[in-house]
Amino acid sequence: MSTTKEKLTRGLNLMVVGKFKAAIKNFETAVRVGDGTNLERDVAAWWMVNTAKYRREWKKRRFGNAHLFQYAEDENARKAWSDVDIAAVLLTPNTDKLNGYLTKFLGRSPEAVRFQRRYAYGRPLGSWRSESGKRYTRFTQTQNVKQRLGA
Repeated sequence: MSTTKEKLTRGLNLMVVGKFKAAIKNFETAVRVGDGTNLERDVAAWWMVNTAKYRREWKKRRFGNAHLFQYAEDENARKAWSDVDIAAVLLTPNTDKLNGYLTKFLGRSPEAVRFQRRYAYGRPLGSWRSESGKRYTRFTQTQNVKQRLGA
């Protein structure tokens, strides 16, 4: 396992227990080490930025003007998934707490995150498996990202 992936995993584990400052440091180290793939480093940077944003708002909660998760866009904005968004879902452990952070940070519904995992690891529908890859659909995009991550 590369140091990038190791630090990313350690940062995600710290997120579960609520140690955001330490998680940010681990994400930053994962970005700086640079021995992982570009997607892994991009995911570490994504987590670092969103965790820092969340931590800043969390510190303001006692003053009553915190906007926890209100900075995320509308769930139904119909924006396309980027490769980094998909990689963030695939590299993040499937726990309730981290899925909650993914939902809020991505501005997506829990079902969208769940389906993204299903595209990659679950039992895809027959119509998804029969896609040739000529059209770049969400399923083929997820498969390409999964291959680039080496998963």
